[in-house]
Amino acid sequence: MNKKEKEFFLKLLEKEKERISKNLSYAREVIEKRDKGVPTHIADYGTDEFEKDLEVGLSNSESKILKAVDIAIKKIKEGTYGICEDCKKPISKERLKAIPYARFCIKCQTEREKSEK
Repeated sequence: MNKKEKEFFLKLLEKEKERISKNLSYAREVIEKRDKGVPTHIADYGTDEFEKDLEVGLSNSESKILKAVDIAIKKIKEGTYGICEDCKKPISKERLKAIPYARFCIKCQTEREKSEK
């Protein structure tokens, strides 16, 4: 991967990190506001709990992606970005454009998903 490509992917990852950080901040605010309010009806309480669980679940997913983004940024700086962690072959540029924090090539990711089922 040449210097220009590394810069492109670094910018892409930094934008993704910023987006996720904003989402996590917003989710925390929503959860905190909801925790302060007291529902007036039992049905409202159920809705509030469902929405809180949904926000927490989304926050957990976003946190995992944020960690993957941080790892990808570190790999760019180390010179190992874009290399599959399993087969050690280059990850396609198309895949990295779609998922810039991808750790595995499509073939290895597919195999991992099959073995998880």
